[in-house]
Amino acid sequence: MNARISRAPRMRGFTMVETLVALFVLAIGVLGVTALHATSLRGGSSSHYRSQAALVAYDLMDRLRANRNAALNGDYNLAAGDDAPTGDGAAPLADDDLADWFDSHLSLLPGGSAVVACAADGICTVSVIWNDSRADPNAANQQFDFTSEI
Repeated sequence: MNARISRAPRMRGFTMVETLVALFVLAIGVLGVTALHATSLRGGSSSHYRSQAALVAYDLMDRLRANRNAALNGDYNLAAGDDAPTGDGAAPLADDDLADWFDSHLSLLPGGSAVVACAADGICTVSVIWNDSRADPNAANQQFDFTSEI
């Protein structure tokens, strides 16, 4: 007679330790992707502000070219920390131009300010400064400089 010897059935599947290790690896991966996404958002925001600063500086340079004589006389010059001029609608028009520029363009940047310097030889520099602490808390203020002959 053939006696069959019964063996203990083999266990198949994952053990609890394997499952916990797999979940741990998955959690680390999700955290890494989340950190990468946050860094990407900060970088995108910083890039957007830098593009806005370039557009704002180019816009003011076009305004300087349109009113060249006033720019060469220094009517558009601004020092660091100067408040936005208030336009009155009367000549000279440089204050109206700067007031409109501050209100409609420079206000797009967080903490936006500007330095404008035009020399008598027609070389003008527009520096746009903004707070970029969202992207880099260690370097809060960023600056874009644009120099051109008008």
